[in-house]
This record gives sequence, C-alpha cells and structure tokens, in this order.
Amino acid sequence: MGHYMYSNTNEVTPYARLFAALNGEKADRVPVHIYPRWAALEFLGVTFKQAWDNPDLYVKAQVLAQERFQYDCVIDYDMMGPVEEAMGAKLKYPENDVPQIAEPLIKTKEDMKNVKWKIDPRKDGNMPKVLHVVRELKRELIKRGNGTQQVPIMTWGSCPSRTAACLTGFKEWFLIVAKDPDWAVELMEKALDGWLQMVKAAWEEGVDCVWINDPVSSRDCISRSHYEKLTQPYERKFIEAIRRETGMKIIMHPCGNWHDRMDLVYENQADGYFLGPMDIDMCMNVAKETREKGTVPFLKCISGNIGAATKSTFDGQKAVPYGTTMKKGTPAEIEEESKYVIKAIEDADLRCILGPNCWDTKDSPFVNRDAIVYAARKYGRY
Repeated sequence: MGHYMYSNTNEVTPYARLFAALNGEKADRVPVHIYPRWAALEFLGVTFKQAWDNPDLYVKAQVLAQERFQYDCVIDYDMMGPVEEAMGAKLKYPENDVPQIAEPLIKTKEDMKNVKWKIDPRKDGNMPKVLHVVRELKRELIKRGNGTQQVPIMTWGSCPSRTAACLTGFKEWFLIVAKDPDWAVELMEKALDGWLQMVKAAWEEGVDCVWINDPVSSRDCISRSHYEKLTQPYERKFIEAIRRETGMKIIMHPCGNWHDRMDLVYENQADGYFLGPMDIDMCMNVAKETREKGTVPFLKCISGNIGAATKSTFDGQKAVPYGTTMKKGTPAEIEEESKYVIKAIEDADLRCILGPNCWDTKDSPFVNRDAIVYAARKYGRY
C-alpha cells in the first residue's frame, strides 16, 4: 500500500478537523477552508471554461490542489447558474470566470408562467454535470485515502432572494423589494425549491456539507427593515429545509456589508457563518450577545475572515488594519491577520474555520495561500 499524505502524521485528517469545528469541538488545530475554486484551477493551469467543458479536469484540479496547499475542504463547481439555467435563464460562459446571467428571465409578472419552477437535478440542464463532479470527487478521494475519505466535499446553494434576483435582474429585484413586497415574497416562495433540490441531489451523490449565499440583502442593497420582513425569513426557511431534508451541516455567507443586521443573520439557525468583509470584533460581539439569548442552538463556528474580495471594515467604510487582501498582501500580513482572526473567534468560544472573507481570489500568490495554512498550524493549535 502506497504512502498517503495523512498517514503517519501528528495531525488529524481534514475531514475530522473540519467536522470538529462544525460541531463546535476542538481537534488538533483550527481547519482552513479557502473556498478554493481559483486556487485549484490555477494550480492545474486551466481556465474555468476548460474545466466546465471537461468536468474531470475540475475534479483533478480540486484533488491535486488540496494535496498541494493542504487546506481542509474541496468544493464542487460552487456557483450560481445550473439551477437558474434549468429554470429557463440564459447564461453566458466567460473563458475564465463563473457563468453569468445574460439577460433577466422575468421582466413582468406575466413572465413567471414561462419559468420552469419544478426541476430535476439529475436530468435538467447542466445540473447533472455538477453531480458528476461530486461523484468523481468522492470516488477519487476514497481511492487516494486507501478506502476512506479523508477530505470533505462542500457544495453551494443560493438563497431564495439571490435566485429571485438572478431571474429578475439585480436592480429590478431591489425595486420589487421596495415597491412590491408581495411579489417579492411570491418570487422567493417559488425560487426556494430549485436550489433545495440541487443541494439535496448533491448530498445524495456524496457531498458532506453545504454553504449558502446571499449577496443581495446586505446594507448596501436593501434596508434592515426589508431584510427582516422579507428576505431573512426565506433564508431561514431555506436553511431549515436543507437541515430537514439532508441533515447536513450548513454555513451561511452574508456576502458584503451586513454591519447593521448581523443579529438578524445569526437567527437564521445555520451551524456557522462564512463572514463577508466585516469587522471580526463586531461580528463576534454580536454573536456572543445573540448566543446569550439562547435563540441560536446550532451556532458553533465562524468561517473567515481574511481580506479577499474586499477589505474588511469596522463600519462598511474604513478598512481595518488587518484587512489586507489575499491578492495584494504579503505572507507576513496574511499571517498576522490570521492570528488576529483565530484569536477573535476562539475567544468568543466559537470554533474558527480560517479562510478568506469571500471566495479565494483569482491570481492570489500561492505563497499567500500557503501562509494561511502555516498560520493555522502556528497559531491555531489547541
């Protein structure tokens, strides 16, 4: 039997480490999860479009990059698109970026009748391609683990508010929320099931956990009142449905500036939160206050919060000292930022899953990705 990288080591496996954190427990050290779409593709030297056209290339990239960088989770295609496309939306596929909505599918209420709201992930559109990646990741990880999966697989799900915004166009969605809240509710009610079925199918094929995303309910998009009354209830409904249907651990990503509504976010009942570019101290203070109320029994961990897509801020305006970006910062800055984040989260009696404040950024230096894992080993040991 050949040598395997997680044999004969003092460290536990990535699978054991990540799930300890998701359960609020301590393993050997904090896990690292950088949501590594670009790290993997860049390590293999392929574009997203090449890996989309040849799913086995994507599987190869994920497996080999995880072995190279030593982070603690791999992901499937991890993107908006397959469900919306199956519903009838037209997508465009850039050479080296994720698919994008080419034009809104819903421009009037009358257009809702043209949407295929009930979809089958095993048959419709490109959803079977995503499930193929999951199956092959599972098979390859078990093979490399000599019969045991040592690295967890994470999938992605779109909150109903994001799905609705993709179908209507983002600017139009904000107008609908403000001027026609009843229609907003109707759209989210119909949009919820598509991604629920996709997440459920990915779980049946072998994913181990899921993160869900909402970039359209932040302070920069809608008011706190509209969030509390309209979109937040559907985030929670989506999370509760995933837990009920699959039992998977769930991380929610409030993408963007949510400084004035993190108390509401924590009420969504996810197991953890993948923080956007926000002040880590503020987020932890609100988390402690919310936990003291006894209303968030599932909250066990926080994922983040190294500057990636944008700098982290105290108030949505000024960058904090530790908000250097993965792409432009130095390894020393990444290490110092990681040290700060680990301490802030662990001091709040939550488990830290160290990583960026958004997806791993394209063209980040390999040494900066290495610096995150190095920092976890240096400052995150229990």
